[in-house]
Amino acid sequence: MNSDRKIAFLSDDNFEKLLDVLGRKGDVYIPQAFENRTGGLDYPYERRSEGKTFVYAGYRPSQPLKTFMFSGRMKVAEYPAPESARSESSEKFQVIAGVAACDLISLKSLDAVFLQDEFTDIFYKDKRDNTVLITADCSEPRETCFCTLAGNAPYPKNGFDLNLSRIASGFIIEAGSGRAEEIMNQNAQLFSPVKMEQLSARDNNRAETTRKVEEINKDYGLSKNRHKLLEIQRECDEWYSHVRTCIECGACLFSCPTCHCFLLYDQEGDSAEFQRVKEWDACVYAGYSKMAGGGSPRFGLMERFRHRYLHKFEYYPKNFGFEACTGCGRCVEGCMGNIDMRKVFKALDQITVGVR
Repeated sequence: MNSDRKIAFLSDDNFEKLLDVLGRKGDVYIPQAFENRTGGLDYPYERRSEGKTFVYAGYRPSQPLKTFMFSGRMKVAEYPAPESARSESSEKFQVIAGVAACDLISLKSLDAVFLQDEFTDIFYKDKRDNTVLITADCSEPRETCFCTLAGNAPYPKNGFDLNLSRIASGFIIEAGSGRAEEIMNQNAQLFSPVKMEQLSARDNNRAETTRKVEEINKDYGLSKNRHKLLEIQRECDEWYSHVRTCIECGACLFSCPTCHCFLLYDQEGDSAEFQRVKEWDACVYAGYSKMAGGGSPRFGLMERFRHRYLHKFEYYPKNFGFEACTGCGRCVEGCMGNIDMRKVFKALDQITVGVR
């Protein structure tokens, strides 16, 4: 971690005051607690308003960060184009607070797709440019979290604007960008110098959380990397034993912070013009890979199920040099068929034991 970064202590009350300041420039989104269908608590983001304060749950929010970067459904063009066609950014300034490391890392995958030189998605770029990311260390990982298996840590290292590390009565706050340093300088009265014992407490918390995640996933270690396993077992029958409970609901893909597939279609507008709409899509759906003649290279559910693994752990490393999985565990948590990616890879690995 860069020792030159601006770092300070911020009390709980002063953090709320900082959010007040940022809220004067645009919308601020914070985690809020809601009871889920099983009686537990989920922590989706809510727009901050009077009476709503930041809730630190100790693990990632249930809502992936991508929902703020490209909407599930949005108009991207009109034709004939109106005279007032979009010529500059119309995106509002927004602050997302409480972002976990697994979500922050997911932006690397999205950037690789949507910020490709001449193929840059201007809507996504505008969102990225106008968003301040306030991340937070995890301290209470869920049973579905496996960031360490994905080669990541339960705390952010780079790519954030501000990062929060929970300690007694407040946070250690660290600036990770020039924009964040400016925010801290403009609100210097809210911060106090950080003490060595506070830094030690942060480091101990991080080490303990890492240990917790590793303990949760102690039975899922592999003898080979996931890319190699897929190369060896691409055609094995083991896939069928895992796909049998899949109901093609798409929960794993829509909750995944790195999945980015979309569909473009045209529809009538409000008057004489037509609109082009961009909408989230999922490769598990039967119609996703259907071609003009009605055929499909992934006609069977097993082929579509397997494609998700190939895309994240084989195609992405080949094309971009890294895997498109951050270990957030939302796919495991949301699957109605109780399919666990960690168990799928463990089963493939058990087949390959002794195989060179």
